[in-house]
Amino acid sequence: MWKVEQDGNQVRLSDSGRTISYQVEGLELPQLSDHSFAVWHTLPTAMLTGRDIEIDGPVDPVVIANGEKLARVWSMWSPGVLQPVKIHASKVVAPQRGKRSVLAFYSGGVDSTFHLMASPKDDLPSRALTIHGMDYKPDNDRNFLALVRKTEPLLKHFGIERVTIKSDVAQYGKATILHGFTLAGCASLLSDVFGTVQIAADYTWEQDMMSWPWGTNHVTNRYFAGSDWSLKTVTSDFSRTEKIEAIAANKMACDAISFCTDSKSRPVNCGRCQKCVRTKLMFLIATDQIPPIFTDNSYQPSMLGRIDLAKRKERAFFADIYMQAVARDREQHVPGLGAKLRRVDVSPRHRIKRFLGLG
Repeated sequence: MWKVEQDGNQVRLSDSGRTISYQVEGLELPQLSDHSFAVWHTLPTAMLTGRDIEIDGPVDPVVIANGEKLARVWSMWSPGVLQPVKIHASKVVAPQRGKRSVLAFYSGGVDSTFHLMASPKDDLPSRALTIHGMDYKPDNDRNFLALVRKTEPLLKHFGIERVTIKSDVAQYGKATILHGFTLAGCASLLSDVFGTVQIAADYTWEQDMMSWPWGTNHVTNRYFAGSDWSLKTVTSDFSRTEKIEAIAANKMACDAISFCTDSKSRPVNCGRCQKCVRTKLMFLIATDQIPPIFTDNSYQPSMLGRIDLAKRKERAFFADIYMQAVARDREQHVPGLGAKLRRVDVSPRHRIKRFLGLG
């Protein structure tokens, strides 16, 4: 049975030798009245093992229902890998905490940066939440603090204070779906303070059809909710290339963004990894130039080969880059763009056959 222990801003979730720790900074964490966050952080492992979840503490009945629904959805999408489970708690009670502030996830990436830029002043969140334990391992304080320094000017520009949560929860679960549950659980940990948590969409609704099944998507995000708390997906109508166009026009935002996948380089963008090359393509298509935000700021046609279209999420982004290039009459700016996409069968039929092991 999972138990929650709290000592001020430090929280510990444990069960039979398994432990997940949390350290909150940027606000004073009240004594937790709702332990529903434990559902989101234990569900990935439970689905992998088929073991029901038992929590010693108060859990929202809506979270229990939504958690079981998510387990059924993911099991339907991943038969033979994930299993549906039941969720039990020693006390099932619906919180009644009234109206609370709005929080937004902020990683310094393109999506969360664009969300702040696109929000009307009256709709800006009161705080921004940055998780330490996903892109940056919990013991990598140096690089995480470098990210904080890099992105702090933009938050100050918008008058938004930062909250951070350091956690080792990422050690549990299946990587392709884990990040959605990790984000939801960390946000839910703060549900006594924040009633709505905004999460910027990775993909448009249309791109979700290509990237499926991905950990944060328009189908499953809506189930990260309780009686008086919910995740709200925002900026769903803008593709990553369109977001890049807006960011490129704002020097402060452009200087702040960090998206590199090279753990030795980030928060500095290396300019050579797959994600950096993909983002360079977006800049080229959207603005006809690459801003000086990469260690290697060049682009050579051979770099196109670094993008692996065998990966669903890469196909979704790459297809958008190509469609944006066609719409803007800029195909010639990136030679080989269309040819690379046409060599890959991205049809739903092919994807489903691959998923079922038929092709």
